[in-house]
Amino acid sequence: MVGKSETGRSVALQRFHTLRKTLAEPLQKHRSGTLIFISAIILTLVTSIHYIVVMLDWTSPGFSLDDSWIHLQFARTVYQGTPWEYSPGEPSTGSTSPLWAILLSSLFFFTQDQIGLVWGTIAISIALYILGSFLVGLIVSEYTGSSAFGIIGIIGYVLVPRNTWLMLSGMETPLFMFLLLLGILVLDKHEIKYDIIFGVIAGLAFLARPEGGLLILVGLPVRILILLKKRELDVKRVGSSILAGSVALLIVLPWLMHCHSVTGFLLPDTFYAKVHVPSAEEIEAWNFWWNFWIRKFPYIIIGLLVGLVLSYKQKPYPWLFAIALTILYRLSLPYTSLLNNARWLVPVFDFLVITSIAGTLLVITRLFMRQKQPDIVMAKFIAVTIVASLILIPMIPQYIAQADLYGNSVKNINEQQVDVALWLRRHTPSDAVIAVTDAGAMRFLSERAIIDLSHLMNPDINHRDMTIQETLVYMRNHSCEYLALHDAFISAYVAYLAGGLSRVYRVKLYDNVISVGPVLCVYKINWTRVSLL
Repeated sequence: MVGKSETGRSVALQRFHTLRKTLAEPLQKHRSGTLIFISAIILTLVTSIHYIVVMLDWTSPGFSLDDSWIHLQFARTVYQGTPWEYSPGEPSTGSTSPLWAILLSSLFFFTQDQIGLVWGTIAISIALYILGSFLVGLIVSEYTGSSAFGIIGIIGYVLVPRNTWLMLSGMETPLFMFLLLLGILVLDKHEIKYDIIFGVIAGLAFLARPEGGLLILVGLPVRILILLKKRELDVKRVGSSILAGSVALLIVLPWLMHCHSVTGFLLPDTFYAKVHVPSAEEIEAWNFWWNFWIRKFPYIIIGLLVGLVLSYKQKPYPWLFAIALTILYRLSLPYTSLLNNARWLVPVFDFLVITSIAGTLLVITRLFMRQKQPDIVMAKFIAVTIVASLILIPMIPQYIAQADLYGNSVKNINEQQVDVALWLRRHTPSDAVIAVTDAGAMRFLSERAIIDLSHLMNPDINHRDMTIQETLVYMRNHSCEYLALHDAFISAYVAYLAGGLSRVYRVKLYDNVISVGPVLCVYKINWTRVSLL
């Protein structure tokens, strides 16, 4: 009996050692990637928990932007089998990120509860934020040849002011950045087998946000030039690159066809509502804020300079995408890109931080390695010290300040747009039609049809270039009896509606940092007292 028992323990011990070896071998083989991945999980969770704790100290769970509710509304239409109908029976092309809406639609299989959907959205955002941080670590590690430097890159990425604020806002940015970073990682690999993979990533990036098209418009031509310089470009590679672009086009084609079928235009209505020739005042605001950021954050100038070094080393993509996005926003929407805590510009800041950290670490270590007897440890220590002093530490005060701004922003949206939306659900008929300027929570939570006066969700209003009087006629013809507007907007309608307008609800914010205006009111319209020619 004793012999059999010892034999059993011996077999069990042998199986344990075999299992440990089986698990340890791939970890040992990919030790660098495993270390970076674990660091990405820890660092991203720390910053996410930090911001969430601050949010809960300010208010109940919610989103820091009203637009986040727009994505959930589109997600609900996908789940319900009537995709892209923002109001019942009215198709829309107002989604800036159909891929994000499709991803969020999975939440409705588990819950329909408001708070549950908020936490589910935040959980998906954190997961993608972690994956993005991991890719940043891999990119910096490949550019510098050091996994430790990759971890420094992750630290810089999560410290970027506004980054965690936006990643947890409920917007599509975590998905968009993950796909752009994944695209960069694939662009840096020159083997032909990655071409089709890149095409798939580029197509998905466009569906995550239209600016994702830069992967094809900028990334693919630069990659071809690099292949040409390395004398690796032949007819087969040209054909493979064209195929990659074709795959990307096939992925985005259904969305383009939907847009065209609804409005007659290929791009979503958000493009036509926001993109325009900038005014002098808009350019002045752009210049003011960029001058402020350049003085406050050295990583901007550092990133622009050392990006040239990375480009010489045939690693230009983070630098190029930062420049390309900056030019795109400056030419098309310089003022809009500054709104809502400059959320549109966060990817630009992210890429500049990645470039500045990777480029600085590479330059400093290479300078030391040119010595006759280089001290590698000392070189890395000095490189990290310089990066910490010039790039990481200057971001910390704003990173901390942004945590409170995040909590305050969620509080503002909860106390204004969410509060008004819930009031509308309780105090208006289920078939009521409400004209709004904030189309997110007031559509999703009120469950009422809306007319979006911001020209995003209603194709007719967006593309007909209506006057105020024509808009009011449109509202009357669509049985709209309620207005939910900020004080800044209602004055334009008073001249026409004064006789038939009565205020039925009012919300005022005393700590507003994110809303268009501190006062939002609901008005009831009595069309029998209104005269419209």
